[in-house]
Amino acid sequence: MKKLKYFILSSIIIAVVLLISGSILGGFDQLETLYQRGEFDIEVPFVETVDIKNEYSNIENLEIDCQIGTVDIVEYEGTVIKVEGKNISSTIKVEKDNDTLVIKDGSQVNRLINFNNDDTGITIFVPFNYHFDKVELEVDAGKMNVANIYARDLEVNVDLGSFDADNLVVENAKIDVDAGDIMINYLDSLDSEFKCDLGDIDVTLAGLESDYDYKTDCDLGDITISNYESDILKDSNQRGKRSFTADCDAGKITINMGV
Repeated sequence: MKKLKYFILSSIIIAVVLLISGSILGGFDQLETLYQRGEFDIEVPFVETVDIKNEYSNIENLEIDCQIGTVDIVEYEGTVIKVEGKNISSTIKVEKDNDTLVIKDGSQVNRLINFNNDDTGITIFVPFNYHFDKVELEVDAGKMNVANIYARDLEVNVDLGSFDADNLVVENAKIDVDAGDIMINYLDSLDSEFKCDLGDIDVTLAGLESDYDYKTDCDLGDITISNYESDILKDSNQRGKRSFTADCDAGKITINMGV
């Protein structure tokens, strides 16, 4: 999921090289001449967009890759999973692979939406209290909002974007952020794993601190658990039936409990 950063970094390097080369070869003078003649024009490549509205049944797993744009997962009073998208790139693939609903960009270039229109995005409507087997959610430079998820296994990976969830009830949770932001208002999990590079994880866990067996590892960043910061935080606690690990490099992990 770090491919977007590599793509951006490569583009910047190429642009700098071309700029320096152009300056040496008198490129600025040529650009000025073209501009004065009205021959200098830059156009953004056209991105074909479509509207989608599909229904899916017998879904046990959910796999979503949000590269750019907004994805919302909401509950509704229905019996099937519905996917609706407005003005999204035609390269977005929404398909059922056996018992897995897959939503991802099929192109090699990150272009989820039509950048000329703010009224874009994908909404996944999930029946109330719908239980998945496994849910995998990835966010590159986009934004994902989640109302409720019930599953056995949950994986959330955020690169440069943001992930905001209200209620997650799972057995096992893996939460990983690179340089983005993750906000989880309520996580009810038996076993959780939090990894943070440069970004920020803010999560509220069900239960009390005494309910958890946990281990922490902090480098240059900061870990706070129930108001205890990393400089005075115990490296481990072995009292509870639930468990979690928190590994922070140069970012920040905040874990709240007591609800």
